[in-house]
Amino acid sequence: MIVNTRFAPSPTGLLHVGGARTALFNYLWAKRNCGRFLLRFEDTDRARSSAEFEGAMLRDLEWLGILPDGDAARQTDRAARYSEALAELCRLGFAYACFCPPEEGGVTRPRADKCRFMPEGERARRMASGEHFCLRFAAPQGDGDFIFRDRLRGDLSVKLSSIGDFVLARSDGSPTYLFAVVVDDHDFNVTHVIRGEEHLPNTPKQELVYRALGWETPEWVHIPMVLDSGRHKLSKRSGAISVASYREDGWPPEALVSYMATLSWAGAPDDAISGADALAAAFDIGSVSLDSPVHDQERMNHFGKMAMRCLSVESLLSEFRALFPEPPDGGADIDSDRAALIGELLPSCACKSELERSIGEAFLLRDPHEQGGPADEAWARDLRETLSSVAPEAWCSENLKNILRGFQKERGLKGKDLYHCLRMRLTGVGHGAPIALVMGCLGKGNTMGRLGSRVEEKGVTL
Repeated sequence: MIVNTRFAPSPTGLLHVGGARTALFNYLWAKRNCGRFLLRFEDTDRARSSAEFEGAMLRDLEWLGILPDGDAARQTDRAARYSEALAELCRLGFAYACFCPPEEGGVTRPRADKCRFMPEGERARRMASGEHFCLRFAAPQGDGDFIFRDRLRGDLSVKLSSIGDFVLARSDGSPTYLFAVVVDDHDFNVTHVIRGEEHLPNTPKQELVYRALGWETPEWVHIPMVLDSGRHKLSKRSGAISVASYREDGWPPEALVSYMATLSWAGAPDDAISGADALAAAFDIGSVSLDSPVHDQERMNHFGKMAMRCLSVESLLSEFRALFPEPPDGGADIDSDRAALIGELLPSCACKSELERSIGEAFLLRDPHEQGGPADEAWARDLRETLSSVAPEAWCSENLKNILRGFQKERGLKGKDLYHCLRMRLTGVGHGAPIALVMGCLGKGNTMGRLGSRVEEKGVTL
């Protein structure tokens, strides 16, 4: 059997982590079995669906490396096929016209009523007169149980009396989700329906449609929902963070993929970064836990930092070169110092936007007066003179580190007295990357310019 899975989002909002995790598990199971991963947009809600959201989801999936096999399908393109299947259900006696208004009939019907058992002559007359009606499925009646099987949960049962006669097509002829999904999954030979457990109540109804049409039922796999920190369902409507926002913030896609794999899959590595194709070799849908995972941003940061450390420092320097101040007089090897600074900042960054912010903060000169600038130290003027004698071509972090170390030893200064004072004058903040590295990246001209700023207290120039 060729395994076919599918991801079928509604393009009514941006893709969030919970939906992306469902797409990932479908992709992994298909690839684990050398099968096909399909994409379908369930866009029958025309008022809320949009091409913009569709395009955003396609970009997100491509960025994550979760690529469908073939073009995406759309339910709005399949109206004729749904009509054909509806006609077959009517011919077989499993569908009937219901004239009850929506507020009376609702989506489901807890018990049979006059519309189901209406004389066919009256039904035909009312239909011919143009009266509005929907099409309902004639569910089995009785007090027995309807049993279906889920891959993770085993045999499940519901009372037949609880199913009711559900709507297959609305009065405007458009199919409902319950019905269209069955036709789509059958026509595209979907063998495994891997979706969130919130769809479990739909499953008995959809399996009834499969059986009525004589179609083989796919294997149902209902995975636990991803919850937010308040243990509510993670959803577009609850303000869940979108995959697009992670992409725009410069998260490595492998970080998000590796993190999402741990959401319910016990076999996912939590100390390594992997792409979707690498994870597929070990993925087992049967090892998915039934416990609902909580989206943990701190844990995701752990994966982000691991993934960032896998990036090339040279490529990051090329990407962020414009953030570094351009020294007027060059330096011994300024790009080497810039790369070293990136290497210093990288371990604490989970995404590129954090790295960009950290680089900017390393050179953002705040007002040292407001930040508690350096006091009047007797050695300050001598340090400036020492640094001014360094040739521009010798200005690099390694030389500067030795110069500062020698100056500290010669004057008998404590490290915090020298380095904190110097850092405050150069950056206006009391912490950050090694100060010699910051000075190397600033270059001599920029460094001496900042050291020449006047400190009003006691009229001392550092």
